[in-house]
Amino acid sequence: MEEIKPSHKAFWAVTKALKTEGYTPIPPLKKPDNSVAIDDAEIVEYLADSIETQCSHASPPHDIVHISRIEEEVFQKTSLEPKDDLAPVSLSEVQTLVKSLNTRKAPGLDGISNKAIKCFSIPLLSLLVAIFNACIKNCYFPPAWKEAEVIGIHKPGKPRDLLPATDRSAS
Repeated sequence: MEEIKPSHKAFWAVTKALKTEGYTPIPPLKKPDNSVAIDDAEIVEYLADSIETQCSHASPPHDIVHISRIEEEVFQKTSLEPKDDLAPVSLSEVQTLVKSLNTRKAPGLDGISNKAIKCFSIPLLSLLVAIFNACIKNCYFPPAWKEAEVIGIHKPGKPRDLLPATDRSAS
């Protein structure tokens, strides 16, 4: 710690951590029916419902004929024999992508940081290449690859009791 100068990133991270005065509780959220979600579990449930509503395509169709044409075209495309025109992933491609990873980004659900991934050896990267190519060949992508932890980030200057739609989501 004595060797860290004020210009070092770690200095400011430590300063911020020491300055923070603990956990800031989630404020109550007003629901559309004017009731209030108070405890964390209720707030989380309300936020999940709100995000699901925003992301669902359950709104009534606007143009039935257009939607029918799209559905027919999708059906035709999915009925065709699959083409094997997707090139396999190469080791050099994975190495290039790993080198370009931002080490200041948060790790995924697996907890593996980009800094750790950048330290992977060639044999380990080769194993990843084999896994990626097997996934592509078998058209199987693990459900864990399709999950994310969503964290609401309050927009500065906006009241905290507004609908979740006024907040950003980060995953």
